[in-house]
Amino acid sequence: MRYKYLILSFAVLPWIAAAVQAQTGSLAFSPPEGGYSAFDTGPFKGRMKLDGKYQGIASIVDAASGMELAKPPGLLSYYRVFSTDTRYGNAARDWPLSVKVHEDGALEIRFPPGEDHPLEITGTFRWVAPDTLDLQTVVKPQVAMPRMEVFLSTYVVAGFDALIYVKPNRFATETSPEFLRADWCELFDGNYLVFPRDRQSLLMVYDQRWEIPPSPVTWAFARYLAAPVALRRHAESGITVAWMAPPEDCFAVLTPYNKQPPDNVAGHSSLYLSLFGKDVAAGETARAHCRMVIAKGMDDEQVLQRFAKYREERKAQPASNPAAARGAGN
Repeated sequence: MRYKYLILSFAVLPWIAAAVQAQTGSLAFSPPEGGYSAFDTGPFKGRMKLDGKYQGIASIVDAASGMELAKPPGLLSYYRVFSTDTRYGNAARDWPLSVKVHEDGALEIRFPPGEDHPLEITGTFRWVAPDTLDLQTVVKPQVAMPRMEVFLSTYVVAGFDALIYVKPNRFATETSPEFLRADWCELFDGNYLVFPRDRQSLLMVYDQRWEIPPSPVTWAFARYLAAPVALRRHAESGITVAWMAPPEDCFAVLTPYNKQPPDNVAGHSSLYLSLFGKDVAAGETARAHCRMVIAKGMDDEQVLQRFAKYREERKAQPASNPAAARGAGN
């Protein structure tokens, strides 16, 4: 009888190990295979698309509910690249890239310079917690790029409404910043919404770069950012996806408005970060950082607490610190 229990114990051990792994997960990306790299952090599992067409987090599933959160082109996907009056190619999504996984599990993608995009872009994706993904973007142009912009896109499934952290308007009785719903109104109809860091940032958005085809976009100025913090929240599931960046690294947050039923604008269910927004000289290396947090039941105050913690981390580990630029391809 004793041997019977021993044999049974050995039989169930793999199942116990698998259950523990499913609960604890890993913060590492898997080696690329078939154009994808997989991850399973415990609360979330999915895969990153790496074949140069719509690269980004193509799938990310909430383990508790089985709900898929991403839709094409995915989350944290490099999209358009600009400098003053110039658009480089159609989209970074179309550019060839190389991939490697670092020893610590971070995933690096690198776009080498090309004929229509004379710059190198390296993105390093790193899970720093089971619900928190960091992305460091490093650029090195071969030509001078005044007011350079790397436009980073995220597309979530339907049902996630956008809220942006904004400054109070000049007539407000409350003087504190707030999360403002990016809701439709007749004045905004047919336009995407832009929330710039300041007036100079707004002028960059309107310097004609977004009028260059293909697929030009008309932006409607909404409010000034209190900080580059934005979220999309799913009322039915309670899941919130929040994006944040240091103010010096992100000069605007942009989004379609919330509208039910959705029109051609609202139906994109997207959110964008405009990174850099500064002059970068030929041969110069520049860095920008952002973070994505996904959690169920995370309210506005908790998002701000996460942002405050993130800001402290970034101040303690500036981009000029080699430890912060680990795996950045400089």
